[in-house]
Amino acid sequence: MHIDCIIPARDEAPTVADNVRAARDCVYVREVIVVDDGSTDDTADVAREAGAKVIVRDAATGSKAHAMDTGVQASDAEAILFVDADCTGLTGAHLDEICEPFVAGDAVMSLGAFDYGRFWNPLVVRWPPTTGERIIPRWVWEAIPPHKLDGYTIELRINEVVAERRLPTTMRTMRGVYHRTKRDKLGKREGVRRTVDMYRELVGMVWPFGDLRPRAYFYYLRNLTVLG
Repeated sequence: MHIDCIIPARDEAPTVADNVRAARDCVYVREVIVVDDGSTDDTADVAREAGAKVIVRDAATGSKAHAMDTGVQASDAEAILFVDADCTGLTGAHLDEICEPFVAGDAVMSLGAFDYGRFWNPLVVRWPPTTGERIIPRWVWEAIPPHKLDGYTIELRINEVVAERRLPTTMRTMRGVYHRTKRDKLGKREGVRRTVDMYRELVGMVWPFGDLRPRAYFYYLRNLTVLG
């Protein structure tokens, strides 16, 4: 099975190279594709120099979901490993651990969660996953209707496909891995505002506000294996 890594990126020059190198170090990855989602910095050049194939989207506002879809359409791999460009501390070994249950046939979707510390980690790995670090078969992506490919909500749409089919999922904490937050990128005030907007949008997807049924989370938990 061919596995390609797709990294959507918008103004992520400070960290994108490290994450490209981590993806290239993953023993299961054939090619690393960075989709520059309308960056105003040198994200594309930095990613290219780190060894990624770079696709530039001419996007005024950007859309994570559309950037991810652009990467999928540029690949013919049977499985896709998605990685966020703003991770810190990510290594090839972390991505190997995410891929292993999928490659072994133990999971249809395998996820990695940020390291929030000893107290929070046992809770985080059981919350509805919004992590960008995940591997899925190509068909899962193609099962998402085009009208649901929308910005940061894409992770919940991937979850929806897997959960509603009662398919096995694995989740693990990526020890030592975190990310540059919106506060880091935009400053405290604007970063907090954008973060609140993002979670408001996610909550708005769930019934009775949206079309995402709460039962999907029940199915997700029932078929979830948390790995050490």
